[in-house]
Amino acid sequence: MNKNSTLYIDAIRHLKKVIIQNFGKQISTATDCALLSERIAKETGFSISAQTIRRFFGLIKSDSQTSDYVVNKLAKFCGYRDFSGFLDSFSNKDLKEFFREDDTSKDYWRKSEELCLNISESPELLANVHQYLLSYPMARKFFLEHHPMRDLLGTVYDQYFLHYLKYNNGNEGKIFAYGFLFLSAFLQQNHELMKMYFQQIKNTEIQKNIHVIPAGLKFGVELLYADCIGDEKGFKKTFLEMKKWRIHYISASEKLVCSFEYSVLELLIFTNRIKEIEFLIKNQTFQQYQDQFYVPEDRKITHDEVWKILCAVAYEKMGKYRISSDYLQSVNLENIGVGWKNYYSLLYYQTCLKLTQNKETIEVQTKFKNLAHKTNFCYFKDCFEQEISNFAV
Repeated sequence: MNKNSTLYIDAIRHLKKVIIQNFGKQISTATDCALLSERIAKETGFSISAQTIRRFFGLIKSDSQTSDYVVNKLAKFCGYRDFSGFLDSFSNKDLKEFFREDDTSKDYWRKSEELCLNISESPELLANVHQYLLSYPMARKFFLEHHPMRDLLGTVYDQYFLHYLKYNNGNEGKIFAYGFLFLSAFLQQNHELMKMYFQQIKNTEIQKNIHVIPAGLKFGVELLYADCIGDEKGFKKTFLEMKKWRIHYISASEKLVCSFEYSVLELLIFTNRIKEIEFLIKNQTFQQYQDQFYVPEDRKITHDEVWKILCAVAYEKMGKYRISSDYLQSVNLENIGVGWKNYYSLLYYQTCLKLTQNKETIEVQTKFKNLAHKTNFCYFKDCFEQEISNFAV
């Protein structure tokens, strides 16, 4: 975790409070620090000098940050396995208070999903929940990272991501938030914002410890933007770099419901880069092992359904209409989760419209048009007008 992030600073502040509670009094003098040092050594067997404790509590001015060793041992003194364990507890406390948990259930994933359903149906609640989330940074982190709602991009929901960045400004957090903000700008066809968010993504270095999904998102954004502005050199360079990083993420992709290739393709699908799109589909890494983190079965069902839609779009672009049609016929839009359905249904109906040449055309046109206006995604509104003009010709 970025030690300069507000989230880390808040966690350290909370750790200090817990240490004081365990110690039984305020820690405000050199004597207090010496006594605490002795008690830590006696109770844990770990040695942390009184001088280090004085720096940790700000009794001595210091420009250096507290080492991982020290915060891990201080967390252990408070009864946690390490600072990461303390952070998990800190997070759960935030989640419990945010969701006003009054029972023994701790299914925060399901609670978040229920919240998504509610705010997707109420613009007023969308704004109110955002204000409420401001007081619970860990709850906001959990909510956004597990349930990023594509259907609400381009609304006040974008503010959720901007405030998320205040507390999660490490490289992974930046790619995640700016990636979705870029997609929002793309769907609104706001080229100035697209450029700004692309620059943020480009300036954020990818690292080996970054999760599969934001890693793929970074390359997807850079490839889509290069295509939008006609930067052939930049596109080719980025795609070659993406292929190198893909090798690194194969093992991780085998343990997830969403692969690196899938994450890149989600953005590249908006281009006509047939050769590159085909590469991602043919080299898709499918899940081989149990997800390394708990993911409910319905999320896997959503990802599987989305993959069919992406393949249908891709094969239509390749001119392989029979394969595209087969994928479309296998899609069940009801399997797509809350906050995702409208967005992916638009891709589905757009492809149906390209392939439909019979009496179903009017019905598909109506569904596509209504969804485009409901979401107010300018990109799909333009696509609809283009398809209608093609039919007229």
